[in-house]
Amino acid sequence: MTVQRKQLGAQGEEVVCTFLKDRGVNIIERNWRCQAGEADVIAREGEDLVFIEIKTRSSEASGFPEEAVTLKKRRRYEKIAMEYLFSHDLPSARVRFDVVALLLSGDGKAFLRHHRDAYGEGD
Repeated sequence: MTVQRKQLGAQGEEVVCTFLKDRGVNIIERNWRCQAGEADVIAREGEDLVFIEIKTRSSEASGFPEEAVTLKKRRRYEKIAMEYLFSHDLPSARVRFDVVALLLSGDGKAFLRHHRDAYGEGD
């Protein structure tokens, strides 16, 4: 991954975390790592423990950001969630998987889409 892409991702994560906090979402972890991979954000919203994948792009030339969340990535996120639940003794927590897609333009404008409960059981 290039430095430029890492910077774009970090900038996007900041924007999304501010968006979520402004809506009352309690962010518990950022960039939580385990053997299965990394969760961008783990949060609590009401009764739900929410695992949030953030996809940031500077244009839609390669498609919309959320289109990058493939079935393979969803399955990996589910494994990350399982590891988190068991490592924190939360095996019966109610879990939700969200995707936040963010397009950042060079002029400081952003277009954000929050896909709540984007995937899960039976998906």
